[in-house]
Amino acid sequence: MQIRSICVITLVLLLGIAGCIMPVAPAEQSVPFQSIATPSPDIEITIGSAIGTTIRPLLGVNVGPLPAGTDPSYADLTNAYKEIGVNLVRTHDYYQALDMSVMYPDETRDPASLSSYDFTKSDQVWHSIISGGFEPYFRLGDSWNDSKPPANAIERANWVKASIEVLRHYYGSKWSGFNTKFRYVEIWNEPDNQQFWPRPRTPKEYFQLYVDTAFAIRSEFPALKIGGPGVTPAGALMPQGKKWTQDLLDFVRQNNAPMDFFSWHMYSNSPQEYADAAEFYRSMLDARGFTQTTTHITEWNTQMKKGEENSPESIALRTGGKGAVILSAAWIELQKNNLEVSTFYRGTDTDIKAPTFYGMYYADGRPKHIALAFSLWSKISGYSQRLGLNILPATSLWTLAGQDGTRKAALLIANPGEKSMTAGVGFADGRPIDKIALYQVNDSSNQVQIISLSTPQFEIPINTVQLLVFE
Repeated sequence: MQIRSICVITLVLLLGIAGCIMPVAPAEQSVPFQSIATPSPDIEITIGSAIGTTIRPLLGVNVGPLPAGTDPSYADLTNAYKEIGVNLVRTHDYYQALDMSVMYPDETRDPASLSSYDFTKSDQVWHSIISGGFEPYFRLGDSWNDSKPPANAIERANWVKASIEVLRHYYGSKWSGFNTKFRYVEIWNEPDNQQFWPRPRTPKEYFQLYVDTAFAIRSEFPALKIGGPGVTPAGALMPQGKKWTQDLLDFVRQNNAPMDFFSWHMYSNSPQEYADAAEFYRSMLDARGFTQTTTHITEWNTQMKKGEENSPESIALRTGGKGAVILSAAWIELQKNNLEVSTFYRGTDTDIKAPTFYGMYYADGRPKHIALAFSLWSKISGYSQRLGLNILPATSLWTLAGQDGTRKAALLIANPGEKSMTAGVGFADGRPIDKIALYQVNDSSNQVQIISLSTPQFEIPINTVQLLVFE
């Protein structure tokens, strides 16, 4: 199925002046536009010098690019992922593929025997990831619908040995497998959630599984980065969750087990909660001597109220500009807190009748506004040298600026506030601005709008994500 391009060039007149729609032009062609300068913009944005940190390509997703669900009309997202810049695919929630409970279904069987394994569907999914040019982020565990932790010490020992055989299959070509040199192995998913680690299994049983598996992987695959556990939002937001996190880190430290990265999840409509969680996990790691352990966010999205999946608010959060701007602000916070990896949850929807599911794309391949915003994150990742910013007066905007090796600069803006504003922009070092290409995502269009500005003044509408590229 051909996937409609998310990027079309539309001439949009600012500051209330009537506009017109231009014919579709090549994606790299800007549309000339004479912007209107106002005597006194609401805010002044000054882009400063390099601050010594980088803008990371936090451009991973969960699931895909194969279609989810069984309907043959649902879309393969390989080309769509490439268009918006996806570079990493976490192997979680395929529901019957790349789960240990599927690949090694009987934890009493000999983990050294090929007859104990079923790689059929998992290999098909794996091939779709690597043939599309995406790096797998290997979640070693189970999906929501089929989680099956080891029931006792014997099964745990077999599971650990089986995990090594599975990695040999995908990393080292064993049993006619693959030779994919991926970097990350995440041990389990949300073990602080009873859906994935049900009673009567205890937290300490997961802690031991992590330690045993981490040591086994380090011995067999010293180049792989090992971590986990994809802790739920409660791990940073709730007292009992914080204790669970602290107990895990204490156990890992006491056993001197490898933990190259710590992974966590967040579903929230507050960009500040992402920053608070990142700071909490960093402080917990540093306090226990894990100063070299990086942090990964391996699931994140907006949060809907239970039972209100079809409400206007939920539709705005999961399909429209409101969700796109909240998540863009959160992505900016992830950058500022130096996360190493992000895998958004998720790429694919499972059913065209569930438009407020977690996917960036509807099941038929149409992009939601979050996919459009994701494409802007991809663009600014190319301006990796982060620049300082000064905005006067202070606003509710979230902003991020960077430049490339040629000192060509870009500025990402998210406005989740309650009012639009006009802005003037310039550089502290006085460098001239010949022209500005403004990429915009909001509810006025179902595609990325590209506006050519001839003066450094522009409007920032509410619930809008903008990327300004300066020439």
